[in-house]
Amino acid sequence: MAKKKSKLELSGVSAVSPAEAYEAAYFARKCGLTRDEALKIMREAQRSAEATISAGTRRQN
Repeated sequence: MAKKKSKLELSGVSAVSPAEAYEAAYFARKCGLTRDEALKIMREAQRSAEATISAGTRRQN
């Protein structure tokens, strides 16, 4: 019988909070991705959103 993998196990990713790991696992399952791919997409989207917000505040000043 095969060994069951841990749901919070993300192999190539460091410093993952439990909430972030759970969200990545859910997103991966729904979209047919690996957890690492889902986490990478989530982090890229967050960086993009942060850049957009910081660029918006600079324009207003």
